[in-house]
Amino acid sequence: MDPAPNTVLRIFLVRHAHAAWALPGMRDFDRPLDDRGREEAARLAAAMAVNAFEPDMIYCSNARRCLETLGILQARSSAKLRIDYSDALYAGSHDAYLDQIASKHDKAIRSIMIIGHNPMIEDTAQVLLQNDPATFETALGSGFPTAGVLILDCDTRGNSAIKGGARFVGLLSPVDA
Repeated sequence: MDPAPNTVLRIFLVRHAHAAWALPGMRDFDRPLDDRGREEAARLAAAMAVNAFEPDMIYCSNARRCLETLGILQARSSAKLRIDYSDALYAGSHDAYLDQIASKHDKAIRSIMIIGHNPMIEDTAQVLLQNDPATFETALGSGFPTAGVLILDCDTRGNSAIKGGARFVGLLSPVDA
């Protein structure tokens, strides 16, 4: 699915798949996906492949559960993906996510994916959809699902892209896939 003709930037916000609880002595950062998470990520990967969702650029948290989610998505992709890994997507607020979106001035990049964590990913969605709070409430009123992807289109780039003017395209969750 290509972005709409007037769309300058398509954004895929992905919450990592379900992770195991930390074992004694394990850092939260090192929590792996559990069986449910691996299944969720595989379903999401299949749904993205069926819909031809191939981002031009991926920004991924360095946390293990995000890296494992990305690995499963990569296995189903035929494209050579450009990936940037970021500790800020783990440790920072939703502002780190918005900074990734705002900094995309390369016109060759028409779509980006951010793989990250809640509540930051949900807070990012709320900012991007702040001009359309009813859509946000309808799409994510019960929370951002693990291994869910929210698809948004923006008609602008840079700082203006994050000022609340994104349009809702869809929400895929592993339950739907």
